[in-house]
Amino acid sequence: MMLACTGPAVTPVPGMEIIEQGRNGEFLVATDVDWSKYKKFQLEKATVTFREKWVHDQRTRSGITVREKDEERIKSILADLLDEALKRELSSGAGFVYTDESGADVMRFQPRVVKLDIIAPDRVRDYIGYSLTDSQGNMTLELEIYDSLNGKLLVTARQYQEDTYKGYMEWTTSGTNRTAFRLMLLRWTSWLAEKFEETKTGTPD
Repeated sequence: MMLACTGPAVTPVPGMEIIEQGRNGEFLVATDVDWSKYKKFQLEKATVTFREKWVHDQRTRSGITVREKDEERIKSILADLLDEALKRELSSGAGFVYTDESGADVMRFQPRVVKLDIIAPDRVRDYIGYSLTDSQGNMTLELEIYDSLNGKLLVTARQYQEDTYKGYMEWTTSGTNRTAFRLMLLRWTSWLAEKFEETKTGTPD
């Protein structure tokens, strides 16, 4: 079940219109934009931050100390998964072309993962880490989109995603974690594509 976004709601700024704001997420767009001119996109590497006290809670629950290099490994993996999901959806789903160069027809995407909570992360040790859980975890995804030339803010978006609680315990490994979080990212990028289409056509899905 999709839960409400965590944290403060997006505050509209002058010139921004709310397309969606509620349990399914928040999507705001600039009102004076000719969306038909944008054909390409740039993608900055996503930043990833954990839920406050996540490291402390891991040690308390499991007795395992999550090292800094473990955190950085997890952040890198998730950033790569998000990069992959956005490129796939924006290219095949929304029809935009990826580019490294700025231009009048180019949008610049700045994604972030915040409050990342992995219930049982795989540990870098001499054995394969696993635990019994009924959910792999959750995260909040944020995105800002700018005109690549003049820096005009075009879109702000925010959505909470979680691996649905199953009601029973199952083995959790690095493989199950990766699969669960990839599915969360795919749900988010699909939602973004729907909001884009709604923005361009002016008709809710």
